[in-house]
Amino acid sequence: MASLRDVAQQAGVSVATASRVVTGFDGVRSETRDRVERAMRELLYVPPGRRPATGMIGLLLPDFENPIFPELAQAMERRATEAGFASILCSTTAAAFREVDYVHMLLDRQVDGMIFISCEMTNMSGEHDHYARLVDEGARMVFVNGALNNLNVPSVGVDEVFAGECATQHLLDLGHRRIGYVAGPSFYLPTQQKAAGRERALRAAGEEPDGLVSHGEFSVEGGRVALRKLLNGASTPTGVICSSDLMAIGVLQEASAQGLRVPEDLSVVGFDGIDAAEWTSPRLTTVEQPIEEIADVAVDMLRTLIADPQKPLPDSSFRPRLSVRESTAPPQT
Repeated sequence: MASLRDVAQQAGVSVATASRVVTGFDGVRSETRDRVERAMRELLYVPPGRRPATGMIGLLLPDFENPIFPELAQAMERRATEAGFASILCSTTAAAFREVDYVHMLLDRQVDGMIFISCEMTNMSGEHDHYARLVDEGARMVFVNGALNNLNVPSVGVDEVFAGECATQHLLDLGHRRIGYVAGPSFYLPTQQKAAGRERALRAAGEEPDGLVSHGEFSVEGGRVALRKLLNGASTPTGVICSSDLMAIGVLQEASAQGLRVPEDLSVVGFDGIDAAEWTSPRLTTVEQPIEEIADVAVDMLRTLIADPQKPLPDSSFRPRLSVRESTAPPQT
């Protein structure tokens, strides 16, 4: 936890000078003020009893390529506007250093709070020290989709375990038994949680989870690569669940390239519920995130934190909804 003394030491000034900068007093040279403010940003120092509200919040998302992220951000921005906040939208390109850079920038602009959408914390192999530092300094934050429970930060999102279970159960109900998983990178929390849901559904049906799991990037090409590996295995699936709709679209493309018919030869279930799932041929069966509900709760959580930082807030988890379209059917005998 960074203190005012740490800020002063990093800036090379006295604690009294650092305090004058933090509290907004005049009489500090601009060069000195710049050094102190830079040290505050680098240490993610949030002054106790923060300055008056600015009416701005930060929305941080991994990228704009996966449509689910801008859809979530747009819903949150709409809800924030209704609540009287202006939003600063930041795309971190799923990189921890970019996320930290944006946090610096947002603190520099004195935002009242931040919402992290599928933040770097979902990467189980990454470094997450900056979140703990922000918590220690009293920053107001909400995590959306993929938060860990080891920080005192409220979170809202979709039940990823249930998503994997729901998608798998749908294929089981159709009569499939060889159900593969076109999964995102193994070190991402949502990937692991969906895998747990798939295994739970298979075991409940008396089926032992097998090796029909293949990993790829959260992209169309990642879906193609993952399915290609599954089809080259000793046992091939009659149906697959996917980590995202983008990966599922890649599965549809690769299945066509391999001469497989969907759903006659291979049933496919996506996850997210992006608009493009309605545009594929065949139209994609998917497990949909309740985007508007997630956005409403996330913004309301942040509003509460801004008004009363000490008020405890329970985490909120939504069950996704199965939308059955044309990419799933009973397996051919």
